[in-house]
Formats: sequence, structure tokens, C-alpha cells
Amino acid sequence: MKLALIALVSCMALSVKSHTYAEFVSIPEGAVTTKAFLPSYARPHIPVVDVQSTDIICRSPDMTFKAEPFAIEAGQDIRITWSTSKTTSPYAGIDPVGPCAFWLSPLEKKGVGKVWSKIYEYTNDGGEKATNWCSAKIVNSNNFLDFPIPEDIIPGKYLLRTEIIDILGGAKTNYEDFTMGPQFYSNCLVLDITGNGTAPLKNPVSILDVYKPYYKKPFYTEGTKNGAFTLPGPAPYTKGKE
Repeated sequence: MKLALIALVSCMALSVKSHTYAEFVSIPEGAVTTKAFLPSYARPHIPVVDVQSTDIICRSPDMTFKAEPFAIEAGQDIRITWSTSKTTSPYAGIDPVGPCAFWLSPLEKKGVGKVWSKIYEYTNDGGEKATNWCSAKIVNSNNFLDFPIPEDIIPGKYLLRTEIIDILGGAKTNYEDFTMGPQFYSNCLVLDITGNGTAPLKNPVSILDVYKPYYKKPFYTEGTKNGAFTLPGPAPYTKGKE
């Protein structure tokens, strides 16, 4: 992938020149709420750049999970909407441009260890234009993205982890001061999933393990082959038991 493409994708923005965070949840065309999300840091739009930090899991200072669960039926589409915040930080003007992924974990596991199952992802569909990335899909949908909750999973309370990965600096290798490399915009919210499913989540992993191999490797070029970008970690959940 040529550096010209890196420069091109850096021009994309999520509505305004800013960073971003997931703020609202709803069903498509339904009323939105913010109460299901875990609290964010004082500047919630700032990304995590250290793949070895536990902050990469939820970008939250409070992992006590006291958020108000958002009720949704298994198999139903869920809608996540992102907000933007202008900043005077050194990163001002750098916006998330890249793939996204969504993960579920049983709430009682508290997000620790090999408890996360990927349920949906969107990369770049093999295209080499900035408009092919998940971030562009979100922008073109007025900052939201719809995707389904697995229809056959066991009902109960879960953590949903949302994630946009900015691959802007992914060709860099200067990780010693964590000023270069991919930037992770993750947020978590609590779901109360109803239904009659009996299937457990599949291929659970630790979020820290998923990105650990990229600590000192170029994330963008490592994941790209023939124009198609492959996210690290397991494939998204498919219906059926193991």
C-alpha cells in the first residue's frame, strides 16, 4: 500500500476535525440512550495507542459496570452512534480512518481474560480508497452503524465492545513513546439480551492478546494483502454451536 494512500485516508474525518467516541445506542429508528455505556475519561475522544494497556479494552476509568443495561432481543439489529469532540491536543485534526469491530463478553466476566467473542466486523472490502473503510461507512450513515446481535446466543447480560481502529499511522514503527501506530477508539456498554438461544459465545479471546503481536510491527502493512485488510483475532460469530 503506497504512502499516497496513507495520505489520502488521513484526510477523512468523522463529521468534523476531531477524535470520536461511541455515545448512543438504540435499535434502528428507535429512541437513543447514553445510559448503557461505561463512563469515559474526561476527554473521551482521545484514543488509546498502547496495545499493552488495559485501557484498550473499554477506554473507561470505571469498570464496575454500573451502567443501565440496554434491552435488546437476540437476532435484532443494534445501532451504535458516534459523537465527535474538538480538541487542542497534539492529535488535533487526526481522525479515525479504518476498520471497525464489535465484541461481546458475558457481563460477569468483567472483560478480563479470554472472554471476548467478535460478533461483527467491517474492514475495507478489498478497496483501496478511503471511502471503502468502515469509518467512511459510518460517516455516510450520519455517524451510526447497524449490525445484528447473534440470534442464537444464550440470553443474559453482556458487555458490548465497540471499536474503530485508526490505521493512519499504521506504517510507523516508533512505539517507544506511543506517538505513532494505530489508534484505538473503543467503548463498552451493557446489554440485556433476551431470547431463547442456547449457544455460547465462540472463540473467546483476550483483547490484550489480539493486538499484542502489533506492539512493534506496522499494523497497516502487516494486515494488508492485495488491497484487502484483515483484522487480527478470530472470525466473527456465526450461528450454531461449536
